[in-house]
This record gives sequence, structure tokens and C-alpha cells, in this order.
Amino acid sequence: MDAVIRNLTELGLKKYEARVYAALVGIGEGNARQIHEASGVPRPRVYDIAEGLADRGFISVRRGTPHVYIPIEPAVVVHQLKSGMEQAAIDAIQDLESLSLDARSKHSPIWYVQGEWSILRHVESLVTGIAHDLAVVCMDYEKIGEFARLIADASATHPVRILLPNGRRGITRMLGDASLYVPTAFCDFFQEHIFRKIYQGPVTVDGSSFLLEYLFLADDRVCLFVYTQNGVRNAVVITLPFITCVQKQYVNKMIAHAECIDAPEKREQK
Repeated sequence: MDAVIRNLTELGLKKYEARVYAALVGIGEGNARQIHEASGVPRPRVYDIAEGLADRGFISVRRGTPHVYIPIEPAVVVHQLKSGMEQAAIDAIQDLESLSLDARSKHSPIWYVQGEWSILRHVESLVTGIAHDLAVVCMDYEKIGEFARLIADASATHPVRILLPNGRRGITRMLGDASLYVPTAFCDFFQEHIFRKIYQGPVTVDGSSFLLEYLFLADDRVCLFVYTQNGVRNAVVITLPFITCVQKQYVNKMIAHAECIDAPEKREQK
């Protein structure tokens, strides 16, 4: 019995809750007096504990004089407890990541991000925090669906321009009022030494292969690179003005010389 109580409390039940539920499983069903005798839980506490377990779906109640309590199948209860713990763990990670994001944004102009959820959280923070406009460089248009909702929402209130170095690739996906561009050559030096070698990569440094997936630019204040390093996805967030302003000017230059393949005014003409 002690091992059962210990396992149930580790899954999230309080000690008296675990004793009441375990006692009911042991006797099959019972009223408050029978549960008290089987569990050792003080009889005045049995009522509120049993009702609380019923509210959570762990036991059912046959109303009468007296009430009779029946345990739900242990596998069902354990599954619910386990799911609750897993969700609590996810919530805790998200809350801690939010605190970490806030702290890093206050104290460091450059920080690295790992993990799919963290990358999405940082992209969401950047996109929802824009004041004027958003520019996105997307190396593979087929992948942009993971950020489609964020981009579409942002385009409803701010200008959003998406540069597609590799073109649309035949993919049709609505991105709100965002304008889509395919770059064209505009400067031999940048085209050869920056665009082709860095943007269209991969870039190899000290045996590691870096490949750019996205560049998000919020105003000229924040830029976020999503990339893979030897196949592992990471991101870096930069708020250092010397970098963000240069990136914004370069992306603006590419967009100014790009071919617009989709924009709100083009759709209105169709």
C-alpha cells in the first residue's frame, strides 16, 4: 500500500487523495465510513477529498444516503495524471523560456536559441513586436508555412515584404497582405561574395556547415537568423544596431531591385 501511495503522490495526487483513491480501488466501492476504515484518512476529510476526486474525474458518485463512491479505472486515472504532469512540464518550460527571453533581451545584444519551441517563441516575439515593418528572407518558400499565421497577422497592420531567393517553387500559400519578391542581380560584388556565398550557402567554417533558412528583420532594430549547423537547427537573435542596420539596408537594396511576384495591389487587379 505504501508503494502505491508513493507512486500516486509522485504523479501529482496529494497524500490523502492517494489514500482515498487507493482504498476505493482496494474495496471496489464504498461510503465515507468504509473509505475512512480502509484508508486511515480522517472521516471528516473523506467527504471533501472524495468530492474533489470526483470533480477531477477520478471517481464517480452514486448519490444517496449515504453517498457511494466508485473508482475510475486505474489506467485512466494514471493516464490523466501523467498527461497533467507532462503539460505542467511544457508550461514550466515555456514560462521559464519567456523569463529567459526577457532577461536576455535586456542584457545582451546577441544571443543564441536552440530547440524548435524556443525558435518559434522568439520569432513570435519579434513579429508581434514590430513597430513599422517586417522583412523576411526565406530560402525555401515551401517551409514558410510554419510561420504563415504570424506573418499573415503582422501583414494586417504593418507592411511585410518577403524575399524568396529561390523563388516560389510552385507553392501557393496565402500570407495575408505580405508582398513576395524574387531577387535579381544588382551589384556584382554583393551578388558574388555575399548573396551566393553566404545567403545561398552552405558556408563551411572549421569543419562545420552552416545553411541559412530564414532572416527576419523587425524595423531596423532586431534581426533573427534561423539556420542549420551540421543539420541541427538553431537561431541567433541580434539587436546590435551596427549589425541590424546594415542587414536592413542590404535587404532593402535587394528588395528594391527584386521582381514583385505577389502583392495586395496585384491581387486586386486580377
